[in-house]
Amino acid sequence: MGQPCGRTDRKVTMSLPAKLQEIVDDFASMTREDKLDTLIAYAETFPPLPDWLKDKRDRMEPVPECMTPVFLFGEKQPDGGIHFYFDIPPQSPTVRGLATILANGLNGSTPEEVLSVPADFYQPMNLQEAVSSQRLNGFHGVLAHMKQEAVRLLEKPSE
Repeated sequence: MGQPCGRTDRKVTMSLPAKLQEIVDDFASMTREDKLDTLIAYAETFPPLPDWLKDKRDRMEPVPECMTPVFLFGEKQPDGGIHFYFDIPPQSPTVRGLATILANGLNGSTPEEVLSVPADFYQPMNLQEAVSSQRLNGFHGVLAHMKQEAVRLLEKPSE
């Protein structure tokens, strides 16, 4: 639960889902080059949109803050967690990498956990070393729309 022994770097204390906190901590300790390589690695693991959702793109939430067309959909799982799906063109590896970070860090979280993630949770990652402020604005926008999906799922009666 505590910080690793001997770690003296400044760390922002916030309550994040464990998977997302692990990603934040990993990026915080990386060089600029490692961040770029890791973003590309995340992009390469970007999952395809499931067949059942391909025909329902109109149900997906657009993220206009991104220059790249980004659409997302949240689905409540039987255990109460959310699974997020993204539709992002393959020609946008940085955006796909950033979305995969959010999906990996937040999939399985409850709507309340998603809503509790601070908008600036990524500050300790120092992503500005590796991506443009425009991309960071989009990253922030994707999180905001994930939170909108969490609200939608909280308000939706159980089926």
